Amino acid sequence: MGETVFKTIDTLLESVQNETNDPEQSFKLRTARQLIVLLHERHIAGQDALADVDIDQKSVANLRQLGYFD
Repeated sequence: MGETVFKTIDTLLESVQNETNDPEQSFKLRTARQLIVLLHERHIAGQDALADVDIDQKSVANLRQLGYFD
């Protein structure tokens, strides 16, 4: 799950946000975009933490398959 996934989601939300004239819907979309940024930051922090941990290769392979390692 690289940065491109988060960027793709944000781009999709942004395009819908730009097309709406409803302030309530725009607020919800803007909030969703902010949450995507938060999730991306947490994902990066998790990857950094995992990179610093000494774990066996099987666990690394499992985490990679789940998308925690690029």
